[in-house]
Amino acid sequence: MSIRIKLAETEKELSDVYRLRYQVYSELGRFAEEYDDAIVDVFDAIPSVANIIAYSDDVPIATIRLNLDTVLKLPSDHTYDFTPYRERIAAEEQAAGRSRPVFGSAGMLAIAAEWRNRRNVFAGLLRMAVDIGHMLGVTHIVATVNDQTAGIYERLGWERLSSPVPMGDFGVNISPFATSMASMYRWAFGMFREKKDLLEQFSGCFTWYLVDKGSKIFSQGEPGDEAYLITTGGVDITCFHEAADKTLYLARLGPGDMFGELSLIDSSERSATAVANRNTELVVINRDVFWEKSYEDPTRLKDLMQVLSARLRDANNLSMIYAYASLGERLSYFVEMLRKTAIEDVRNPDILRSKMTVHEFADMSRASLEEAERFLDKLQAENKLEYSKHQITFFEGRDS
Repeated sequence: MSIRIKLAETEKELSDVYRLRYQVYSELGRFAEEYDDAIVDVFDAIPSVANIIAYSDDVPIATIRLNLDTVLKLPSDHTYDFTPYRERIAAEEQAAGRSRPVFGSAGMLAIAAEWRNRRNVFAGLLRMAVDIGHMLGVTHIVATVNDQTAGIYERLGWERLSSPVPMGDFGVNISPFATSMASMYRWAFGMFREKKDLLEQFSGCFTWYLVDKGSKIFSQGEPGDEAYLITTGGVDITCFHEAADKTLYLARLGPGDMFGELSLIDSSERSATAVANRNTELVVINRDVFWEKSYEDPTRLKDLMQVLSARLRDANNLSMIYAYASLGERLSYFVEMLRKTAIEDVRNPDILRSKMTVHEFADMSRASLEEAERFLDKLQAENKLEYSKHQITFFEGRDS
């Protein structure tokens, strides 16, 4: 199963947003009597708004709204007084010699019932909102959230501004939260440090693609018009070699990696097959969008050329490692690669987390599970990392 997340721009997409809100909120016993089949308010009509929608097989399943501050203030300001926070941040920015802060808010989150336990759906919506907010120049984000979901924001490092506030009309308690865009951008795109310029140049131009383990992203020989960057999960790249009459394993990619980028340059057929080896989230850029933006500013091509050049060097290094390196050298090479692409903890940048299982690390290193565990046990005993069933955590930071 796959999910596409995009900016709602057409009449149909915006209608899907408003109707999905009504469907979700009326099921929860809210707004049913105030609206008729669709929920839309004044904050949907102002220019500085972005509605994001997720589709599964053309069926709308989730949506979130991003608003930029205006004379009307933000939707969140109408349920909680953020004035003390705004004033504090403005004073901090002035004292640091920075420009006045730009505030934005995320809200109107609506996820269809059968998808609410899929964390990647919310994460994909939030990452796209962060990308668009970054493009719009937002420096700080405020939100009022259902207190039942407050734990999500606390784990992301958001600041709780007060104890829960009763909302009598809706029968729920809300909690006000705030955070900086810088910390959210690190969470959303920290795995792409080496592609930071590419992300900056095309910010606001991406869509998101969520695929389940075993899903084929594209097949060898089919036309392609998209390139992909992996935020979470992993992808296996294989190629069928006719002369040898066998499928060759080319690479196992993880967070921070890019693939399919040659399709941005020409319309040739895909030279390999890409399959998700676990539930995976992808940032997608389309060829037409890429060239439209590149014509506006040709320097954007330089960033893609740098990515292609780095990919060629990495492919050469990888082939040498697989062909000639000892077991210990392979394990050391891949654990360092994981450390470089791991994501900084939102509270402590010296802690880096990689969503890689020990089985996957062993497969990537072409080692047995026992060999991989012995290697990781040694590093764990040296307090350089710790590992669990679902992730490997590094303790020495990026530059150690």
